Amino acid sequence: MKVEVHLHATLRKVIKEGNGQVIVMDLPENSAIGDLLELMKIDQDPDHMLFVLNGRTTSLGQVLEDGDVLNLMTAVSGG
Repeated sequence: MKVEVHLHATLRKVIKEGNGQVIVMDLPENSAIGDLLELMKIDQDPDHMLFVLNGRTTSLGQVLEDGDVLNLMTAVSGG
């Protein structure tokens, strides 16, 4: 199944090719967001991330479906 992943903030550094913001991932059926993070080798703490799936916030264990659009964001801190 194919999932469109939009990377925001520091996560853009994960992708070397393309525009650095959007990648289409081909995943096995019944893959969850956590599985996707592993495949993409994203080492950010998931507790400090926001997952927006098809326009709605969701959790790390959410199972993805073909054609989903997932936005991955990291928490921003500073002063």
